[in-house]
This record gives sequence, C-alpha cells and structure tokens, in this order.
Amino acid sequence: MKRTWIVWGLAAGVAVAGCGKKAEEKLSEKLTEKLLEKSLAKDGVKAKVDISGNQMSFTTTDADGKQAHVKMDGDSLVVEGPDGVETFRAGGAGDMPKDFPADVYVPAGADVVSSISTPSGANLTLKSASSKADVVVKYAAEMKAQGWTNETTMDMGETAMLSFAKGNRQASVIVQVEEGATAINLTVGTK
Repeated sequence: MKRTWIVWGLAAGVAVAGCGKKAEEKLSEKLTEKLLEKSLAKDGVKAKVDISGNQMSFTTTDADGKQAHVKMDGDSLVVEGPDGVETFRAGGAGDMPKDFPADVYVPAGADVVSSISTPSGANLTLKSASSKADVVVKYAAEMKAQGWTNETTMDMGETAMLSFAKGNRQASVIVQVEEGATAINLTVGTK
C-alpha cells in the first residue's frame, strides 16, 4: 500500500508539472502511465492509467477481482470502489465537503486546510484566529445546541480533545495551538 501512495504522489507531480511542448508532454504522459501500471502490478494490482495534463484517472482490479476507479484532478482525489466513494482534498483546498453534516459545528471564519469525505464520515483540518479556549467553549455549547452529547473533554495545556455522540454517530475534536493560530481537527463518523 505504501508503494501505491508513492506512485500516486509521483503521478500527481508529473501530471501537474507538465513538460512544455505538446509532443514531449504526450510522451511523458505515456511513459508515466506505463511506469505507474508496472509499479501497481508489483503489488498485485492491475491498472489502466490515463494521464492528461493535470488530471489522472485509472481503474484498478485487485487479486480478488474488486475494481476501484480513481480520479485525480488538481487538489482532489476521488476513489470509487466496492465500499463506496471516498474523496480526499489536499491542503489548501479551502472547501467544505458538500455532504458535511449540517448539525456539526464548524467555527465561522475558520479556514479549511484539508478535508476527507468517506461513505462513513468526514475529517476536516481547520485553522482559526480564535483562541484555543474560545474554540473549546464554543464547541461544547454549539454541539450541545445541535443535540450532541459531550462524552469527553480533556484539556492538556496547548491541546484539548472533545468527543460527542448523537444516535449512531460520533464526533471528535482536537484543538491545539500551532504557530500562533488555533488548529482544529474534526472527525465525524458512524460508531
């Protein structure tokens, strides 16, 4: 699996960098496609890779015959497989997942550093100008107002952790001071 992530990273770098001239770009894309296919085959994964400019897509088939469709476009990676669709957005994407639960508090004015959406939940990394203490107090109040039960709150100086439950869902929040800003890691999913 580690090799697969390295291969995806290499492919993304090549796809984004480009070569300048059309003929060289096409040759570079074709060589990279074959390199990726060969590297994935070493992990027992059959793949058909298609690179075009800063976009890459491929379909993989594992040893059990399960297929996954992968598409990389800019700062997003979408994997559609037997277990559903997972969307990964790279740092700086700045966008909330469209399907992010409306009953989960997200501080107004916080910047979305990165986000991940899966069939069973989501993860956000946020940066806020508010103090750590203010963010923790606001999470406790806002999540309660949305019907969540606070299960745990731990404050360890520069880091605080909160966990909440609502029905069959769980939310965890890690708030910490990082380089003069408040970093928030918010995970929501089913139990």
